[in-house]
Amino acid sequence: MSLTNTRAAYGWIAIALHWISAVGVTALYFLGERMEDAADRAEKIAARDLHVSVAMLLIAFLAARLFWSASQPSPRPIEQNRVLRIAAHAVQGLFLLMIAVLIVTGPLAVWSTGQPLQVFDLLAIPSPFAARVDWLHEVCEEVHGAATKLFWPLIGLHVAGAVKHLVYDRDRTLQRMLWVRRA
Repeated sequence: MSLTNTRAAYGWIAIALHWISAVGVTALYFLGERMEDAADRAEKIAARDLHVSVAMLLIAFLAARLFWSASQPSPRPIEQNRVLRIAAHAVQGLFLLMIAVLIVTGPLAVWSTGQPLQVFDLLAIPSPFAARVDWLHEVCEEVHGAATKLFWPLIGLHVAGAVKHLVYDRDRTLQRMLWVRRA
């Protein structure tokens, strides 16, 4: 079993980083919902701090995933219909765009209040703004909230594609992201 990718399959590191990212993004969605449903200000701040802390940890995993992907060969694509291949790339591209927008607007929404990003009460990343910037805060919150609306439709399309590959095509697409194949 290989830690690294080959032209035939993903390695354990790529698979682990993929699933850590998937679980992390899903957890952040639910932590964001918890923040929105908070009963009072103190609960909202506690939920926000947990959301921010998990997000900062996930950003480190996403950066590792990007660097790892750039340093590894990609497995050869499995043959599929051109239109479906384009659709799959579009869904993946929208996922990446959504995550990038969230990574930018999330910290800016906090920093634009003039407050630092608190990471598990272990570290504070200071705000680049000396005082509150209301217009930036409002824009970042709106864009951040709008980007999260893409989450479930993209998950649905991604899962539908995986099920199609598993049930209809009966190819190895899903298996390549679940376990390492012997070369």
